[in-house]
Amino acid sequence: FGSRFSSSPPSRGLPQPRARGGRAMQVAFSLAATPHTAAPKHLSDTSSLRLRGVAGAVGAAAEPTPAWSPLIGGCCAAAAALLAASAVVAHPRASPVAARRGARRCIASAVTLAARGGAEAGAGDVGAVLLSGGVGKRMGAKIPKQYIKLLGLEIALHALEAFLECDFKEIVIVCAEEWRSVFEDYIAKRGSVKPVIKYTGGGAERQDSVSNGLAELTTEFIAVHDCARPLVTKAEIEKVIVDARKYGAALLGVKTKATIKKAMTSESGEPMVSSTPDRSLMWEAHTPQVIRCELLRRGFQNANEKKLAVTDDVSLVEFLGEPVKLTEGEYTNMKVTTPEDIAVAETILKSRGFVEISA
Repeated sequence: FGSRFSSSPPSRGLPQPRARGGRAMQVAFSLAATPHTAAPKHLSDTSSLRLRGVAGAVGAAAEPTPAWSPLIGGCCAAAAALLAASAVVAHPRASPVAARRGARRCIASAVTLAARGGAEAGAGDVGAVLLSGGVGKRMGAKIPKQYIKLLGLEIALHALEAFLECDFKEIVIVCAEEWRSVFEDYIAKRGSVKPVIKYTGGGAERQDSVSNGLAELTTEFIAVHDCARPLVTKAEIEKVIVDARKYGAALLGVKTKATIKKAMTSESGEPMVSSTPDRSLMWEAHTPQVIRCELLRRGFQNANEKKLAVTDDVSLVEFLGEPVKLTEGEYTNMKVTTPEDIAVAETILKSRGFVEISA
């Protein structure tokens, strides 16, 4: 709103936005710095000064806390737009029709700017750990399954691409040294990427690999993903991150379609049915699993002290007695484990319009 009318440099004495403050903060400061002579013609001098005062005051308050600047900047610009709406309606020379039209435009700007500020505030607080160190014995291949190609592109690179499309600050790839070049070459051919890419080695168990990746992150949240799930979508990733911010921990999952049997071993060593859980309560766990880093560190400490073994990441949070949100994902987010899975995964990719990459 303000930037549309600002043609002069910022006035002295007004706080200036940091480079990382985001578009919403820039709009707010632009409005704050607008001389009253450059303000919208339908606003009185008093109204113009009110707008600039609100923007400047809130912007100054945001300066000591740059991490929150985009959010505060968005609210600041929104508040200015709402004040503009009230000024339009109250102006004595504005016709009723023009006043209503101007007010609607200002209110629309307020909603947009506030949302934009909130979205920018969430950017950069999540880092991803992509697990690509497994062997994949069930695939029966000569190489680890995550490096088998689906329509000409390695399984692990399909997964990486989904995360590169999202707004991550850092991505840590956990892989064996001899396979690092697969990722490095792909990223080099792709061109510049927004997140910082890091590498680390795997561990003896899954939780050891996750711990190695966690140690490389500087973000507030960690999103752990198994690279053997190449079909995860940008929408799924963003959805589970939203839930993790609200609850502290969340994982993608789907409701179980099949009836599940809990087994026990008979005296002769044969598998026998022990019980049948209520299918309506059963979910199949997927990745990514997104957890506040501080919470996951406490989970690792608890597991080490009590010698707990886990097969997924949110289990560490469960053992602490903390809540974990189930975020409903897509059944297509399958784990490629057997040769039959490759054909299914390629069919899904083709249905999404993925074109096979020639050698």
